[in-house]
Amino acid sequence: MASLTGENVLSLVHQALTEFDDRPLDVTIRRAARIASLLGETELAVRFTMELKAHGGHPQSNAENAQRMMADPSAWGSPDGPDFAAMRAWSENRTFKDGPHAGNVSTFGVAEIIAWLDEFDERRADGDDRFVRLHYRAVLERIRQRVFTALCAWERQLTYANVNERIFDRFRSRVDAMLAQGASALVAQFSAVYRRLREATRDPQSPVAEELAQAVTTCRRILKTVADHVLPAAPGAVAENGSPLNDSAYRNRIFQFVKDNVGSEAVAGAVKAAIGGVYERFSTLDKLANKGVHAELGVKEAEMCAIHTYLVAGELLDLFIASSNEVTPAHP
Repeated sequence: MASLTGENVLSLVHQALTEFDDRPLDVTIRRAARIASLLGETELAVRFTMELKAHGGHPQSNAENAQRMMADPSAWGSPDGPDFAAMRAWSENRTFKDGPHAGNVSTFGVAEIIAWLDEFDERRADGDDRFVRLHYRAVLERIRQRVFTALCAWERQLTYANVNERIFDRFRSRVDAMLAQGASALVAQFSAVYRRLREATRDPQSPVAEELAQAVTTCRRILKTVADHVLPAAPGAVAENGSPLNDSAYRNRIFQFVKDNVGSEAVAGAVKAAIGGVYERFSTLDKLANKGVHAELGVKEAEMCAIHTYLVAGELLDLFIASSNEVTPAHP
């Protein structure tokens, strides 16, 4: 089954907003609870689930239903957790502030409240019923506004994220095509990095020194493979500043390739800065590996290292293809 992308979730938000005034409130809340769960917005997912819960039922089952909406169900029950925050917000909205029921919390689900209001006979109602009716209407309007605000915020968030996603997808498609056509060895190396990262995540609390060391070593090999592809080593070759351009000096060869093929000094500086950033991440990972950090921290840094390596490799390959019809300057 295909997973939902940011664009898919955005379409769910658009549908909910477009039909907001045409659908019953409980339908819209159910949609919002699903979207909140998909986005990992645990507090809202739990709160919207509570708004839908019918009065009564089995307390443990009710709690389990809400717990399943959490991004991390193991965090359920923590006093400073999102489920407690959801409960406080839910309770605050439904508490009678004054009148004969002051301090009480109305625990009926939204659909039940709407049904009660629809059947309410104002002609036969006493003062207490009218007071309860006003309370329930205010509760529903506050819920309606909260759901609408959440949907609008998600629309803005996902629209922005979707633009970035499309930009990266275009870049990834181009890079993957280049890897397949001209630098197939890199595919296996990137796969090795991702495999190591998957292995490291099996136990978030276990030391991952070996996995990190192997991941950073493979990332270094990736950049060397790129260097071999864009500017192969030449025995005895040196750059203008005297830096060697032999097989082991692959970093020098990358910088020389950029210098030879990027006309703008500003662009060349940006590419070199990106390359330098990757090497800084290599050093960070080396230090983390030596300390034997746990997977929770180490994998996060290793993933960023792999992503930046991928971006730099893609940029260099893209530059190589763009300059492939030009004659590469000979080195003394």
